[in-house]
Amino acid sequence: MVEGLNYITDAKGKETGIILDLVAFRKHNIKAFDVINALSGLQELIDQANIGDQKTINWNLAKKQLEDLKTKLDK
Repeated sequence: MVEGLNYITDAKGKETGIILDLVAFRKHNIKAFDVINALSGLQELIDQANIGDQKTINWNLAKKQLEDLKTKLDK
């Protein structure tokens, strides 16, 4: 596992996205070579991506959902 490489999953646990945290890479002295090696299965993830059942979400709705989740967790 490479620090700073984070996978986004849907409600079913299927990987739907990847976040590359450049600040974490720098903080942990992670080199591009290590990131590329960690992403060696990327083509398989792309091939398995199911684009038919995803609904579009805009940023404002995503922020609202995150705020609601934070409120629930703070209680």
